[in-house]
Amino acid sequence: MKKYALLLLAGLTLSACGSAPGQVSGSRVSLGVSADDSGSTVTVTRTVTPATPGTPAKPPTEANPEGTPAVPGTPEKITFSNTEPGSVNFTFMARPGSDAAYITGWRLTSYTINGRAIPVSGDVNKLDIYVPSGYTCPEREASLPRYQSCQQYTTDLQQRPEVQPANGLPISGLSIGFASALVGEVQATLTGASSSVDIEFYGQSSNGAPVSVKATGISSRAFKAGD
Repeated sequence: MKKYALLLLAGLTLSACGSAPGQVSGSRVSLGVSADDSGSTVTVTRTVTPATPGTPAKPPTEANPEGTPAVPGTPEKITFSNTEPGSVNFTFMARPGSDAAYITGWRLTSYTINGRAIPVSGDVNKLDIYVPSGYTCPEREASLPRYQSCQQYTTDLQQRPEVQPANGLPISGLSIGFASALVGEVQATLTGASSSVDIEFYGQSSNGAPVSVKATGISSRAFKAGD
């Protein structure tokens, strides 16, 4: 499983190895994402059915008055089949003290197959994922739904002391398939194939700050089996 430390601020995106973001106009969001690509595989099986020569017709004889018709030969037949391609599973989590975030889309920024660069369109694919804030509270352990964050203030706008920074709840369930694109590569080359993608997630924090979450080097593999 690949894990990425992703630090996000309004108007500023830090690299995965940067320092924790500071306060910007009262708004802060610091998220992490893990990409489990261990199951992003597919096995492609090639099956060769040999050609058959067929037999010629035999004329009628006393023992076989009707004769024997010719049996045509069959050409060699090659077929392919494959297992169900696996997917990459993504999990998002807020760091301690982070605002909540809404992930609303993703796009590929880099894509290679067997080291060969494949053009990417940059099109954004829509998502609707809520990542709760990086706080813990008494109701978190009791009955607070996973799609809600801890309430930091009372109704009279007083800070709740029992609400403390902590790792947010991990939000999983997003799966994206890249292995299926390798099936055609195996069929064409008759050998295994692999791909690597870089992906960027888009959205905004609960305070309206832009969010850009990147994960790189996500691998998928295809194995060749059979003839």
